[in-house]
Amino acid sequence: MLLADHDKIHLAFGLYNHQPVGNWDHVIEDAYQHSYLPFLDVLERHPMIRVTLHYGGHLLQWLSDHHPEFVARLKLLVGAQQVEILGGAFYEPMLALIPLEDQLGQLRHLSTAVRQMFGAEPQGAALAGRVWEPHLVRPLVAAGLRYSVLDDQPFRALGLREDELYGYYETEDLGETLSVFANSRELRALIPFETPETVVDRLRQQATADGGRLLVHMDDGAKLGGWPGTYQAVYVEGWLERFFQLLESNHDWLSVTPLGEYRERQRPWGRLYLPAGSFTEMQTWSLPPEQAARLEALRAHVPADVADFMHGGYWRHFLVRYPESNNMHKKMLRVAAAMRRWSGQPAPVLAGRADPAAVQPSFVLAQQALWRGQSHDAYWHGVFGGIYLNHLRGANYGALLEAEARSDAARHGGAAFCELDVEDFDRDGAPELLVSTRRQNLYFAPAYGGALFEHDLKVARHNLLDTLARRPEAYHAQITTALPVRDAQPPPLAALGVRPTVKERGLERMLHYDWYRRLSLLDHFFHADTHLETFYNVSYGEQGDFINQPYAFHTDEDSDAVVIHLQRDGHVWVGSEFWPVRVRKTLTVPKEGDGFTADYVVSNLWDRPVELWFGVEFNLNVRSGAGQERGYYSATGRHLEPAHPAALSEDEHISEIGLRDETLGVDAHLAWDVVGTLWRLPVETVSRSESGFERVYQSSVLLPNWRLSLGENAQWQCRLVLDLKQQEPPA
Repeated sequence: MLLADHDKIHLAFGLYNHQPVGNWDHVIEDAYQHSYLPFLDVLERHPMIRVTLHYGGHLLQWLSDHHPEFVARLKLLVGAQQVEILGGAFYEPMLALIPLEDQLGQLRHLSTAVRQMFGAEPQGAALAGRVWEPHLVRPLVAAGLRYSVLDDQPFRALGLREDELYGYYETEDLGETLSVFANSRELRALIPFETPETVVDRLRQQATADGGRLLVHMDDGAKLGGWPGTYQAVYVEGWLERFFQLLESNHDWLSVTPLGEYRERQRPWGRLYLPAGSFTEMQTWSLPPEQAARLEALRAHVPADVADFMHGGYWRHFLVRYPESNNMHKKMLRVAAAMRRWSGQPAPVLAGRADPAAVQPSFVLAQQALWRGQSHDAYWHGVFGGIYLNHLRGANYGALLEAEARSDAARHGGAAFCELDVEDFDRDGAPELLVSTRRQNLYFAPAYGGALFEHDLKVARHNLLDTLARRPEAYHAQITTALPVRDAQPPPLAALGVRPTVKERGLERMLHYDWYRRLSLLDHFFHADTHLETFYNVSYGEQGDFINQPYAFHTDEDSDAVVIHLQRDGHVWVGSEFWPVRVRKTLTVPKEGDGFTADYVVSNLWDRPVELWFGVEFNLNVRSGAGQERGYYSATGRHLEPAHPAALSEDEHISEIGLRDETLGVDAHLAWDVVGTLWRLPVETVSRSESGFERVYQSSVLLPNWRLSLGENAQWQCRLVLDLKQQEPPA
């Protein structure tokens, strides 16, 4: 394309660099060696190239601890105005999901860190997950931030044309204004998957006589070196070097301009009001798999400008798709409320700052822990592991429990306590029973089988019920055609997901889907032909209506324990008849100690004898679940084989089982006073990460079960006791 002498354009080139709380050091180090460090090496060789970079607060801490020389080099580039640093929320939560005081605190905390580390005051904000909601204008502005970069999808959803996205706009909420830039999806698709010449030619096509246009590229820094095939192409084969050379050689018409500088020199293109949303893929991922597939198929058959209005679902629906995510989110809100009570402050006014009482050292430590527990990665799922990754959820829960334990200590002075709250914890319209002591929390759901859905070990900083049900994902359809990682030969710059890979063969045989949440104290009645394998692969017959149905409840409290009485008069299908059966369970949580007691009574309410097969399911999440060295089962007086936590095994004539997790320092011992059969099995999901499809351990199921012969109006009784020992986590 011929370019007139006076035609010019601006490019804002930038990267988001982020690591989730809880990620392993070796994973972050690999990202450093293959992405963060080589990018800086190339950038230093091209002083004319001025970029916008974002580093999450958790990553900045890691870089400062592990590679202070990198931070020093970056500071020089900031001082030379070659790098503009974006701010944001320190531990990268989805801002719209956390309380206002934490929004302000996290935003200000990262701005302070950037100022102290680099001597610069950030003016722009990165938004985790590129999630936008209109009310975020006010906390961003109150935290001293003046602009943000959003996905271009919400701009297009307003009906803006392509040529109306080459600049920035002002958006407003209740009188406060924020500048917003549209991040070009076209550039994100081109870089680095097409040649540098193709990218520059595309920029050339958009140049104009007035030279005021701006195209924005802000994308995941891992795309340059961290995604499969990109390190070889971007750095070894020199894609980024050639790109920067082209930008320099065309500087007469192509100005590489940091976002903040462009905003200072150019007028906004107008005012607009953007709808809530995120990038297109996240909106699709938030849909049920069947609807997501239908939407993708429909988009493929309509013009691109029509597809712009097919925005998909709503990102917050992840809290519905994954009730485990909702559980963690509501836990976070509960801890945040305890922090507000500790500080003695309501939600702050937007322009205000914390009261001096809220900056006591113990409060600061607890607040930092709460903020770590708000890190967004473990709350949702898309192409990368997200909520499926056991260690990321565990890090969030561990941080929240640290904050809660510190809050408890401030409130009770280290003394023992035992409290019961009856409230709608998960906000579904039904009450939950929340028992808290100095050492543990046990949360029960009367409306969902009378089950135990959260069991927090406050000393070990671990939720023993931090597991995940097996559920369908749209990408599961690709597993059978995926290549094993060792056999895969993708093109050097193939986009992620064009040809998926699997980390082990046979994963398609693990695609079993649960019809209920994996909790504890779930009451099963099995069909007579059920066996361990059919239960594992969910092809068994559930004969009762107890698993996810409501139980009536009442409670007793005294100085030593909380006692919860749960009862359901339900039915068990026997032959062609529904037999009335009552299950009553009395749960006792002691004021001191770890664990609880469950006293069961199963009653035949009919005037005829009945044969029943009854079992009680427990789920225990242990960090050593996927290995065989640091986690194992044991039973007094007998040899268990296999003994690792991911075992699939049936043990007959047994009345107790122990599970040791050396990684956590937790010993669990479950005993029952009526000898029966024990099923041990893993909950293992199949999910997708940037390196391929993989199995992920979620929890170990312990399911003692009994064959019952009950006469007319007869009862069966059994006591189950879960004892726990927990150690302080390593410093």
